[in-house]
Amino acid sequence: MTPVAADEQASRRRSLAAGLTALCVLVLIAIGAITDTTPTAVNPAGAPAREFSARRAFSQVERFAVKPHPVGTAEHTRVRDYLVGELRRLGLRPEVHEAVGVSPMDERGDPVTAGRVFNIVTVIPGTAPTGRVFVTAHYDSVPEGPGANDDGAGTASAIETARALVADGTRLRNDVVFLITDAEEAGLLGSEAFVAGHPLAKGRSVVLNNEARGAKGPVLMFRSTPSNSGLISMFGSAAPMPVADSVYAELMKLLNNDTDFTAFAPGRMAVLDSAYANAGTVYHSVLDDPAHVDLAALQQMGDNTLALVRAFGATDLARLTTGNDLVYFNLPPGLLVRYPSWAASLLGAVALLAALALIFLARRRGMVTLRRTLLGTALALIPIGAGVGAGVFFWDLLKMIRPELSGTATTTPYQPEPFWLAVVMLAGTILLAWYALLRRRVGTAELALGMLTWAALIGLGLGIVAPGASHLAAWPALGAALGGLAALGCPPRWRVLVLAAGLVPGALILLPSAWNTLPTGLQYAGYAPMPLVILFGGPLLPLIETVWPRRRSPLIPLTALAVSITLVAAGLLAEPIDKEHPRRTSLAYGLDADTGEAVWLTSKSPDQWARRYGGAAGHPAAQLWGGSKLLSPAKAAALAAPSLRVLADTTRHGVRTLRVRIRSERGANTVGLRVDGDTSTVRSLTVEGRSITADPAGFVFHASGAAGVEASLEVPGGKIRLRVTDVSPNPRELSTLPGFIAPPDWLFVGDAKISVTKAYTL
Repeated sequence: MTPVAADEQASRRRSLAAGLTALCVLVLIAIGAITDTTPTAVNPAGAPAREFSARRAFSQVERFAVKPHPVGTAEHTRVRDYLVGELRRLGLRPEVHEAVGVSPMDERGDPVTAGRVFNIVTVIPGTAPTGRVFVTAHYDSVPEGPGANDDGAGTASAIETARALVADGTRLRNDVVFLITDAEEAGLLGSEAFVAGHPLAKGRSVVLNNEARGAKGPVLMFRSTPSNSGLISMFGSAAPMPVADSVYAELMKLLNNDTDFTAFAPGRMAVLDSAYANAGTVYHSVLDDPAHVDLAALQQMGDNTLALVRAFGATDLARLTTGNDLVYFNLPPGLLVRYPSWAASLLGAVALLAALALIFLARRRGMVTLRRTLLGTALALIPIGAGVGAGVFFWDLLKMIRPELSGTATTTPYQPEPFWLAVVMLAGTILLAWYALLRRRVGTAELALGMLTWAALIGLGLGIVAPGASHLAAWPALGAALGGLAALGCPPRWRVLVLAAGLVPGALILLPSAWNTLPTGLQYAGYAPMPLVILFGGPLLPLIETVWPRRRSPLIPLTALAVSITLVAAGLLAEPIDKEHPRRTSLAYGLDADTGEAVWLTSKSPDQWARRYGGAAGHPAAQLWGGSKLLSPAKAAALAAPSLRVLADTTRHGVRTLRVRIRSERGANTVGLRVDGDTSTVRSLTVEGRSITADPAGFVFHASGAAGVEASLEVPGGKIRLRVTDVSPNPRELSTLPGFIAPPDWLFVGDAKISVTKAYTL
């Protein structure tokens, strides 16, 4: 071997070692950023009285979240009485706020949801209040499960926070209100009723709302009301573990979930909305019981809540509820970075200018050509688009291979980690395959610069249209561009180190964001996780090139693909489907009392068990108002029809005013009324004193009680046909119906409803 060849070989080995080390360090940085926001500490039951103890809070969960307790049930009443008793035992004076709530959610096309609610409210008075600090959660559950996480954890956190404040003995400046709302699951009814009619809802206030969309993981403050600079700054400085990211406010627009936040915000209340979301398979299932509550997540929720109550409680709230909106995100160790949202577009512009400057200087030094760089920029859309497409269909592919996976509320398996790793690896496979095909034809530097340009453009675009998400691309693009500029001016032996330093923002932001958004559901893998991994990997190409083999380079993407397939296979094989890990199925029953005809209703994509009840697609008028489902004939059950009694009927100037009472004769806790025919003629509709303005065609009323519900409506004079329906949302009642066959023990019935409808012509 000649001295020149030996030097080249030694240089290659040094470059390989440096590149491999840099890549490993960047991955370790990303892992460190992920673990930095993962709660682990748990205070024992014997912790000091003024501190929050997850063990003490959990003992509350064990006492009240033992059975399903949806609104209007006997178990719901038991839970309410228990919570009121616990607050009284602390020396507080709770009141039960009885009212009628009307859902603030957008229900166009469906009858408006309303209901009778019983909120629990108690106050610790302040010494010189400038406003009120609310600690809120909801105590009702879905019919399927006990609601130990959703929202037993938030409710127990509120009680334990109240206990710690009372034990402390030091009164705060501002009033502290503990509001445990009712009927959140039915449509945010309790919070809406409180905002609409309770005197404590008036005036300046800050709301700390705690929720759960899973069973463990970091408690993320995922959205706030506008003008949030004071709120976010206080959250970042006062919370012991302030996990938050403004991008989730944008992602919430994609999710089919909501919280009491939506009711509080129109009441001019300043709100911080927090929840944990890992282990989403437990969400709204029979397994949402105390055994599946993670104490570390409960501890973080309580620690943050207690600290924020003390901080907001001691502050002039007038100075906190006004100001600019902020962009915010986490960086280790335990930091919450925040800056004004108006700076997001400026940051994106700086990142784009830095990327263009890097292209200009690299071209002047003969390292790239403009034509190839433009080509690399155009071709960079291929892996980004492929990542989005592959991610969108990833969950559908898993369901095709193993249909039982479809029975989850959040498209999350019981053991999701192999699938999450597969998503990350699949994104890497797409990038590596693209790079293997083009690295010699276009060039490593040109391809990396093309991807960097798109990251900067995305950062700028998000800074303009969605500032809260702009940091995902702007900071990684700026860091990579500055690292590249610095590398141009340093000795060759330091270039790998300098380039790696510029990629640290991507390792701190892009990879953790990709991983942390996976718990929202695998069906959303194409919206954030996969494109974020690809955007991180693009500027990484110069480091990847240092470890790229000279021969048999196709083995790199093929190996990545093999690992992806292996992870998917391992996840599918390891995913349990049994009595301890059941899946959701869907079944409902509707009876038309006028014709005696009955139908089974299942989801549009029924599982094997529910398919026996399935039939033709259709929209069942009045049985179960909602989207299209599959219908099939059923045997008519001996169920009493709901009744309608006319209380008053007057006509004046051609306008007929009807006042009626509807009730369930079989004890169903939900009743509804709808006008058949042309609903545009309905001028007004009122239920239990609340005006229905969003859709005067009808309503569904929860917790109607034995006395039923009074409604009044104004219509043109003449005959009118009203259809009355009652609904029992109880999965256990299905077993009383003729023709029902119990599902296997690895299935539980969700969205179970038995409805009876009857038409009245008046």
